[in-house]
Amino acid sequence: MGRVAKVAGVASRAKHRRNDAVAPAEEMDDEALINAFKAGDASALEMLFRRYRRPVFGWLLQATDDRADAEDLYQEVWLRIVRSASGYTAGGFRSWLWRIVRNGLIDHARKRQPMLTLDEPVSDEEGSAAQVDALADPSFVSALEKMEVEERRIQLRAAIASLSMPLREVVLLRIEGELSFQEIADLLGLKLGTVLARMHHAVRKIKLEVEKVGR
Repeated sequence: MGRVAKVAGVASRAKHRRNDAVAPAEEMDDEALINAFKAGDASALEMLFRRYRRPVFGWLLQATDDRADAEDLYQEVWLRIVRSASGYTAGGFRSWLWRIVRNGLIDHARKRQPMLTLDEPVSDEEGSAAQVDALADPSFVSALEKMEVEERRIQLRAAIASLSMPLREVVLLRIEGELSFQEIADLLGLKLGTVLARMHHAVRKIKLEVEKVGR
């Protein structure tokens, strides 16, 4: 049985354990959906699956640079979510989800290269107050998103793929995961200043790569 079928099978069995009426899944927030799934509502899991398809798969594809690996990891992530849902405690669904995604990536990387780590040394000198303010500004992410919908979309993705993993995962958690810098810091177990410094270095490298290709 394929992994997609396994996820669907688990959801289907859960559905039969719950017959009481609930609000339509589309109207529920993430917290309500995961709690509904824990109570046996399969449609809640299906809604979360659809809601996070693009950002989760986008991160996995950028991190692995291989569509087949990303597809396999995507299914493995959702199997882990199904298995871990009973232990989920209230608060911070997105951070919980991205921790599962990251752990899946770490396991995948270690299988391919046993000595590989996502915490390879990078320059983590904390940025200046001006840099911190610039990165904390919501317009910062929208500027990257604007680049992505314009002609340089392919170059931008290639530039992100060229980053070292510590830099790349901060960028992807910010853009694909839509996490705040503080949430990223909490997830990775880093200081906020370190996360901001990594983002600053990543953006500088991305701009250089995009400009180099665009010449």
